[in-house]
Amino acid sequence: MLFQRVLTALLIIVSVLACSSKGNMGRRIDENDTSFSKDIRDISARINKDPENAELYYRRGNAFFYQEKYKDALIDLETSVSLDSSNSVSHHLLAETILKLDTADSRKARYHLEKALKLKSDFADAKLTLSKLYIARQEYKKAEEFLKSLTDNQDFADKAFLYLGISKKEQKDTANALVYFEKAIQSNSNNYEAAMQTALIKAEQNDPLALQYFDRVIAMNEYSDEAFYGKGLLLQKQLKYKDAFIHYEKARTINPGHILATYNTAVLYNLFEDFEKAEEMCNKTLDLAPNYPNALALRGFSYEKRGDKKRAEVDYRKALESDPKNQMAILGLKALGF
Repeated sequence: MLFQRVLTALLIIVSVLACSSKGNMGRRIDENDTSFSKDIRDISARINKDPENAELYYRRGNAFFYQEKYKDALIDLETSVSLDSSNSVSHHLLAETILKLDTADSRKARYHLEKALKLKSDFADAKLTLSKLYIARQEYKKAEEFLKSLTDNQDFADKAFLYLGISKKEQKDTANALVYFEKAIQSNSNNYEAAMQTALIKAEQNDPLALQYFDRVIAMNEYSDEAFYGKGLLLQKQLKYKDAFIHYEKARTINPGHILATYNTAVLYNLFEDFEKAEEMCNKTLDLAPNYPNALALRGFSYEKRGDKKRAEVDYRKALESDPKNQMAILGLKALGF
């Protein structure tokens, strides 16, 4: 009787251990499944022979990550961490993956980043990622503490200065933000983001040299739609409409989906009193953003100027449905007698 009880207990323990082991096993991908890339199939072939190898799941998760297949990466990286929770690199990439997903769980990402740093206190990549997360959560002091510790690291100095600048900018300290952005560029003359941030601040400040700052950004990246748009907007504010038009066109050529460059082109056509072209550009804007109130109101204005009051009224009212305080639509309806 005692022997049977001991035997039963041992069988239960073995069963539990077996279930636990199976629970750690991750997703199985057939190595002959051509819907996956060769890299994924090759790693999968190794995983299928060794299904509890944490490193292999990390490698496949990493491959999925760089293919921007973040849901697939998440499955493999969670499996890797469950099999071996002592690998700081796996925790870091898992956190990065979580933050890439549309349903990003900042608490979960933060947990894995903090875990990575507990395992490796000088892990620069994890410090940088955690700093960005802290900035997103407005925990600026924590972010700046980590970032300042990276400024002496040759490989990370420019990024650290960049995010120190962003942290200061978000706190409305533009003077120090500019100092940090310039330090980022001094550390890496090709730091596009720091140059772009500087140009945007200079434009807001109406700095006489703001256009030159945008030119510096464009020299770094001649395919920057945001730089051409930013310079175009500044030119428009300076009443240099033809030059602004050229820069909006460049932004739209680089990125046909640039909503604001498309809309502002419509604005310029209205200023040139080419209402037919303005209507056309409003239509293109609304193809990109169907309920964009300013584009609806501007199209209404174009209709009004061309004598089509019924269609003008419809667009003004649609604009007010999306934005009840839209002044262009309010004034438009008043002009129509409503």
